Amino acid sequence: MKRRYLAVLALAGLLLAACGDDKDTKSTAAAGTTTTVARPAAVADLAGPDGKPVGRVTFTESAGHLVVEGKLTDLPPGFHGFHIHAVGKCEAGTPAFTTAGGHLTVGTQLHPAHAGDQPVLLVLSDNTSDIRFATDRYTLADLLNPDGRAVIIHANPDNYGNIPTRYAPKVDATTQATGDAGDRIACGVVKRP
Repeated sequence: MKRRYLAVLALAGLLLAACGDDKDTKSTAAAGTTTTVARPAAVADLAGPDGKPVGRVTFTESAGHLVVEGKLTDLPPGFHGFHIHAVGKCEAGTPAFTTAGGHLTVGTQLHPAHAGDQPVLLVLSDNTSDIRFATDRYTLADLLNPDGRAVIIHANPDNYGNIPTRYAPKVDATTQATGDAGDRIACGVVKRP
């Protein structure tokens, strides 16, 4: 009798599990809770000028913001500019990836207020980087427009237009446009997953 009861309970559990929805979930046994993990609404698979993949950046909508997450490899250690660029083209010419245009802007913004300006990327000594942040500077619609957008990693850190007046009386056009982040060393077109 006890075996039959346990078999019925196990079957009921399997049937209930099969009736669940298709959302990705994680179960935390210690806390006894289930957390829903949203699927990315957009992704960008990045590659260097040689076409070698360097990782993926995802964009997930959450509470009125976009959560940006990147897992990257095979990049030079140090800080690097990390931006959304205005055109979804990643052609490896000379110089590389200039087809992606300038930083994404919404209106007439100057650097560091471009919608596409983001935190700098820190690459560790093992040539890897993980980054995660939330932004309200752009929306999913801004990323998935007909021209497309691109995620760019630059060779140098972004100075965010921060040049003290004791060094220069006025910020120059290059700093206003790019934050002196230098060459483009990786690029990925933003698309739906």
